[in-house]
Amino acid sequence: MGAAEAMTMNFYSLHETILASMGEAVYVIDRNLRIQYTNPAAEKLTGYSWDEAVGMDCHEVFCEQSHRCEDLCPPKKAMNEAAPILHRDAETRTKSGDVRQTQISISPFFDGAVCIGAVIVIKDISELKKAEEKIRSQNKFLTTVIDALPHPFYVIDSETCRLKLANYAAYQGDLPEHLTCHQISHDSSTPCSGAGHPCPLEKVKETGLPVTVEHAHRGADGGNRDVEVHGFPIFDDKGKITQVIEYSIDISDRKQAEADREKLILDLRQALHEVKTLSGLLPICASCKKIRDDKGYWNNLELYISERSGAEFSHGICPDCAQKLYPEFYGKART
Repeated sequence: MGAAEAMTMNFYSLHETILASMGEAVYVIDRNLRIQYTNPAAEKLTGYSWDEAVGMDCHEVFCEQSHRCEDLCPPKKAMNEAAPILHRDAETRTKSGDVRQTQISISPFFDGAVCIGAVIVIKDISELKKAEEKIRSQNKFLTTVIDALPHPFYVIDSETCRLKLANYAAYQGDLPEHLTCHQISHDSSTPCSGAGHPCPLEKVKETGLPVTVEHAHRGADGGNRDVEVHGFPIFDDKGKITQVIEYSIDISDRKQAEADREKLILDLRQALHEVKTLSGLLPICASCKKIRDDKGYWNNLELYISERSGAEFSHGICPDCAQKLYPEFYGKART
């Protein structure tokens, strides 16, 4: 064996080693779609061994035969147009009849300027598709849960204040790309600021912790509503806050109830300040009905009570006393 032949054999052996080590199935076909080579991963994917696959048409091994396949056959298209087809999702049929979700890339190869065949690389993405479907299902579930929340819920970009996500209570319809949190909550072109109206997003960025602040947000009727805004940080893998979750709870009724309670307390304190009470044992004369005060003086009953309670007296005469004191008038009055 000459040096050139040895080099060719070594080169072929290197390529054989590379193809054998690949995790993706590799098929080499000629212009007539007949398989000329398969690697070990191809047998693992389709169930056809080297001896079974070599010499068969490619569609007999890993795809369904149909008129549609004949008209739109991707390997034929790649070879006829002398252009690769990359990362095409497909269904690959196995020897046992199972169908695997795969991604196929087809590259034509040439002898000089003439296309003489194609290399087909098939990657099994069945588990990836299952994972993607699981993620889609979970995202759909989470979206349904978030949309069911009665409170406005946002995910906000920490740098631009733009909304990345908003539930139905926050915004009905497709979310505009450049809508910011301060536009949707305050109809303002600038973020909140100042001690009286602190920006929850900025407080989260400053502290790196969840925060709660009270704000006045624009309500559905256009008027202001008192809300309690809760903010939570979202970190990237480097520990940087990239997004902030916010949700707002309407506390207008609670604030009104608190204001009413405070007013009632003030009114009661004022009333208690003005009202004087009588308590304890009151010494009273059994004959004249005068009351002895804490200094030992005897006072008129009406005066004593008025000074200590604020009560006022009106005077009249009861029927028994009227009959006793004025019998001559009482008798005539009754007849």
